Amino acid sequence: MEKKWRFKITDILLLLASGAFLVGMRTFLAPCAQQADGRWMVCHWAGEALTGVAAVLFVISLLHALIPRAQIKMGLSLAMIPAAALAFLLPGTMIDLCMMETMRCHTVMQPAARAISVVLILLACLDVYCYRKGDDR
Repeated sequence: MEKKWRFKITDILLLLASGAFLVGMRTFLAPCAQQADGRWMVCHWAGEALTGVAAVLFVISLLHALIPRAQIKMGLSLAMIPAAALAFLLPGTMIDLCMMETMRCHTVMQPAARAISVVLILLACLDVYCYRKGDDR
């Protein structure tokens, strides 16, 4: 009898990518720091919005890993695609970043958010392709 794995590789990869995105937005991918007078830089709000989207992506990927039914996994993967697209578009397109191109928000946060978003979109599309027939393989 063949042993079935509870977690598949896409479950783990989605969880790792979204978890790194969420933790990163609060640590190593954070936008520019607060100004000396206590005001926030313009990019702070893009970082806050990205943290919220990253939290949603992490919850969806956690549910994806815990729920065994193929149809639900496919639906969760389909839900990740527009959320990751939103994370791609937020910094610099929907919410302005700082004026100088050399600031942390332009050099670290925006490229990392876009790269992780593309990875999440590709993983979600791969997962939809794998579960397209609705079987639990």
